[in-house]
Amino acid sequence: MHYALYNTNYKGSIMFQITAVFNRIALPDVLQGLYDERIQGITVTNVAGKGAFGFIESDLDEKVMITIVVSSQLYKEKAMEAIRSNTQDTGHGSGKMWITPVLEVERIRTGEKDAAALSHSNNNKTSQNDTNEFFSAEDTPAS
Repeated sequence: MHYALYNTNYKGSIMFQITAVFNRIALPDVLQGLYDERIQGITVTNVAGKGAFGFIESDLDEKVMITIVVSSQLYKEKAMEAIRSNTQDTGHGSGKMWITPVLEVERIRTGEKDAAALSHSNNNKTSQNDTNEFFSAEDTPAS
């Protein structure tokens, strides 16, 4: 449950953090799916893990973990579908995703808060946004 549902004095917008761990091979397709839905601000981390294992380090599989904060229920659903539709076919161990409520976001550089901190203004757009080079495993800022 979201904090706002418990606290009637809460005035912020409902935002969500989506965290997903999945097979590395699906990363380019997931990033493209998120880009197609106009979802920006993604952090990609290399991780190792396994849903069930015998406590032997060599049993761990290389995965990636992405973290995204979105400003609304609509973008949460779009992001989840972009992740789901691009990872389901990777077989056993496709991964997991989970949602966490976010109460506040602030862009450190500008002081913008909440939804304004999650969106990119039209003034900051570059031609790079129109190419697939916008997203890569090395260049995926969470801003």
